[in-house]
Amino acid sequence: MPLSDNNKLDLGTARARKRESIISAALALLDSDLIVDFDPVHSHLCPVDVVIIAGAPWLRDGLEKDFFKDESGYRKIGGGANTPSAPYFFRSVHNLIHFLKRQSLYYPRGSIPATPGMACFFDWEDRGRFNFAPDRSGIVIETKEGQVTQVVLAKRSLDSTQNSAYKVSRVNIAQDDEFDRALIGYSDLP
Repeated sequence: MPLSDNNKLDLGTARARKRESIISAALALLDSDLIVDFDPVHSHLCPVDVVIIAGAPWLRDGLEKDFFKDESGYRKIGGGANTPSAPYFFRSVHNLIHFLKRQSLYYPRGSIPATPGMACFFDWEDRGRFNFAPDRSGIVIETKEGQVTQVVLAKRSLDSTQNSAYKVSRVNIAQDDEFDRALIGYSDLP
Protein backbone atom coordinates (compact mmCIF):
# COMPACT_ATOMS: atom_id res chain seq x y z
CA MET A 1 0.00 0.00 0.00
CA PRO A 2 1.55 3.35 -1.01
CA LEU A 3 2.14 5.96 1.64
CA SER A 4 0.16 9.17 1.50
CA ASP A 5 2.07 12.45 1.22
CA ASN A 6 1.49 13.00 4.95
CA ASN A 7 3.19 9.70 5.87
CA LYS A 8 6.24 9.92 3.61
CA LEU A 9 9.57 10.13 5.38
CA ASP A 10 11.52 13.21 4.38
CA LEU A 11 14.80 11.55 3.39
CA GLY A 12 16.65 14.88 3.36
CA THR A 13 15.66 15.55 6.96
CA ALA A 14 16.52 11.98 7.99
CA ARG A 15 19.98 12.23 6.36
CA ALA A 16 20.60 15.61 8.03
CA ARG A 17 19.72 14.13 11.45
CA LYS A 18 21.98 11.16 10.80
CA ARG A 19 24.87 13.47 9.89
CA GLU A 20 24.30 15.52 13.06
CA SER A 21 24.38 12.31 15.11
CA ILE A 22 27.64 11.24 13.45
CA ILE A 23 29.23 14.65 14.15
CA SER A 24 28.17 14.43 17.82
CA ALA A 25 29.63 10.93 18.11
CA ALA A 26 32.91 12.03 16.50
CA LEU A 27 33.20 15.10 18.75
CA ALA A 28 32.54 12.93 21.82
CA LEU A 29 35.60 10.86 20.89
CA LEU A 30 37.81 13.96 21.28
CA ASP A 31 37.69 13.44 25.04
CA SER A 32 39.12 9.92 24.86
CA ASP A 33 42.48 9.20 26.44
CA LEU A 34 45.68 8.78 24.48
CA ILE A 35 45.73 5.25 23.05
CA VAL A 36 49.23 3.86 23.72
CA ASP A 37 50.65 0.57 22.40
CA PHE A 38 48.04 0.57 19.67
CA ASP A 39 48.55 -2.18 17.12
CA PRO A 40 46.50 -1.51 13.97
CA VAL A 41 46.37 -5.21 13.09
CA HIS A 42 45.65 -6.78 16.48
CA SER A 43 44.12 -4.14 18.76
CA HIS A 44 40.37 -4.28 19.19
CA LEU A 45 38.23 -1.41 17.98
CA CYS A 46 38.69 1.66 20.15
CA PRO A 47 38.15 5.45 19.97
CA VAL A 48 40.88 5.94 17.34
CA ASP A 49 38.62 4.08 14.89
CA VAL A 50 36.63 7.28 14.48
CA VAL A 51 34.53 6.37 11.43
CA ILE A 52 33.50 2.88 12.53
CA ILE A 53 32.70 4.11 16.08
CA ALA A 54 30.82 7.25 14.92
CA GLY A 55 28.84 5.13 12.44
CA ALA A 56 27.99 2.45 15.02
CA PRO A 57 26.15 0.17 15.07
CA TRP A 58 24.92 0.40 11.47
CA LEU A 59 28.30 0.69 9.77
CA ARG A 60 29.93 -2.22 11.58
CA ASP A 61 26.85 -4.44 11.16
CA GLY A 62 26.51 -3.51 7.50
CA LEU A 63 30.18 -4.15 6.80
CA GLU A 64 30.04 -7.55 8.49
CA LYS A 65 26.88 -8.59 6.60
CA ASP A 66 28.36 -7.36 3.31
CA PHE A 67 31.42 -9.55 3.82
CA PHE A 68 29.21 -12.63 3.60
CA LYS A 69 27.63 -11.31 0.39
CA ASP A 70 31.03 -10.57 -1.23
CA GLU A 71 33.58 -12.68 0.63
CA SER A 72 35.82 -13.05 -2.42
CA GLY A 73 35.88 -9.28 -2.97
CA TYR A 74 37.03 -8.59 0.59
CA ARG A 75 39.63 -11.38 0.45
CA LYS A 76 40.92 -9.92 -2.82
CA ILE A 77 41.36 -6.58 -1.03
CA GLY A 78 43.11 -7.85 2.08
CA GLY A 79 44.06 -11.49 1.69
CA GLY A 80 42.69 -14.68 3.22
CA ALA A 81 42.68 -13.38 6.80
CA ASN A 82 40.62 -10.29 5.87
CA THR A 83 37.46 -11.36 7.67
CA PRO A 84 35.21 -9.83 10.36
CA SER A 85 36.99 -11.99 12.96
CA ALA A 86 40.10 -9.80 12.58
CA PRO A 87 39.91 -6.37 14.29
CA TYR A 88 41.70 -4.73 11.37
CA PHE A 89 38.86 -5.79 9.03
CA PHE A 90 36.70 -2.94 10.37
CA ARG A 91 39.68 -0.53 10.49
CA SER A 92 40.77 -1.07 6.87
CA VAL A 93 39.98 2.00 4.78
CA HIS A 94 39.95 -0.23 1.69
CA ASN A 95 37.26 -2.45 3.23
CA LEU A 96 35.22 0.60 4.23
CA ILE A 97 35.43 2.14 0.77
CA HIS A 98 34.58 -1.19 -0.89
CA PHE A 99 31.49 -1.56 1.29
CA LEU A 100 30.40 2.06 0.84
CA LYS A 101 30.81 1.81 -2.94
CA ARG A 102 28.65 -1.32 -2.94
CA GLN A 103 26.00 0.67 -1.04
CA SER A 104 26.28 3.61 -3.50
CA LEU A 105 27.33 5.88 -0.62
CA TYR A 106 30.95 6.63 -1.63
CA TYR A 107 31.77 9.75 -3.66
CA PRO A 108 35.24 10.35 -5.13
CA ARG A 109 36.60 13.79 -4.34
CA GLY A 110 35.26 16.36 -6.77
CA SER A 111 32.11 14.42 -7.67
CA ILE A 112 29.95 16.19 -5.06
CA PRO A 113 30.64 18.84 -2.41
CA ALA A 114 31.51 17.41 1.00
CA THR A 115 29.01 17.96 3.81
CA PRO A 116 29.61 17.96 7.58
CA GLY A 117 28.74 14.54 9.00
CA MET A 118 30.19 12.60 6.07
CA ALA A 119 33.12 10.24 6.46
CA CYS A 120 36.24 11.24 4.55
CA PHE A 121 39.17 9.15 3.37
CA PHE A 122 42.86 9.90 2.91
CA ASP A 123 45.49 8.17 0.80
CA TRP A 124 48.91 8.92 2.22
CA GLU A 125 51.71 8.36 -0.30
CA ASP A 126 53.94 6.49 2.14
CA ARG A 127 51.35 3.82 2.97
CA GLY A 128 50.68 0.48 1.40
CA ARG A 129 47.45 -1.42 1.02
CA PHE A 130 48.12 -3.45 4.17
CA ASN A 131 48.76 -0.47 6.43
CA PHE A 132 45.84 -0.19 8.84
CA ALA A 133 46.86 2.98 10.69
CA PRO A 134 43.69 4.75 11.83
CA ASP A 135 44.63 8.12 10.32
CA ARG A 136 43.26 7.21 6.90
CA SER A 137 39.64 8.13 7.63
CA GLY A 138 37.74 10.69 9.66
CA ILE A 139 34.49 12.60 10.01
CA VAL A 140 33.97 15.94 8.25
CA ILE A 141 33.09 18.60 10.85
CA GLU A 142 33.26 21.78 8.79
CA THR A 143 33.26 22.77 5.14
CA LYS A 144 33.53 26.08 3.35
CA GLU A 145 32.21 26.36 -0.19
CA GLY A 146 32.31 22.56 -0.57
CA GLN A 147 35.92 22.30 0.65
CA VAL A 148 36.63 20.27 3.78
CA THR A 149 38.11 22.62 6.39
CA GLN A 150 37.95 20.51 9.57
CA VAL A 151 37.79 16.80 10.41
CA VAL A 152 37.95 14.58 13.46
CA LEU A 153 40.41 11.72 13.06
CA ALA A 154 43.09 9.76 14.89
CA LYS A 155 46.60 11.18 14.72
CA ARG A 156 49.91 10.05 16.08
CA SER A 157 50.34 11.92 19.32
CA LEU A 158 52.95 14.66 19.18
CA ASP A 159 53.37 14.61 22.95
CA SER A 160 54.44 10.98 22.99
CA THR A 161 57.76 9.41 22.11
CA GLN A 162 56.02 6.16 21.23
CA ASN A 163 55.23 5.54 17.56
CA SER A 164 52.14 3.60 18.52
CA ALA A 165 50.40 6.38 20.48
CA TYR A 166 47.25 7.83 18.89
CA LYS A 167 44.85 10.52 19.97
CA VAL A 168 41.54 11.52 18.44
CA SER A 169 42.00 15.11 17.26
CA ARG A 170 40.21 17.92 15.50
CA VAL A 171 42.31 18.77 12.45
CA ASN A 172 42.05 21.96 10.40
CA ILE A 173 42.59 21.49 6.68
CA ALA A 174 43.85 24.33 4.49
CA GLN A 175 43.71 24.30 0.73
CA ASP A 176 46.67 22.36 -0.70
CA ASP A 177 48.10 21.26 2.69
CA GLU A 178 49.10 17.62 3.26
CA PHE A 179 45.60 16.62 4.39
CA ASP A 180 43.94 18.38 1.47
CA ARG A 181 46.28 16.68 -1.03
CA ALA A 182 45.66 13.24 0.54
CA LEU A 183 41.85 13.55 0.64
CA ILE A 184 40.40 11.12 -1.93
CA GLY A 185 36.67 10.89 -1.21
CA TYR A 186 33.64 11.17 1.06
CA SER A 187 30.77 9.01 2.11
CA ASP A 188 27.49 9.16 3.87
CA LEU A 189 27.30 6.35 6.40
CA PRO A 190 24.43 3.85 6.40
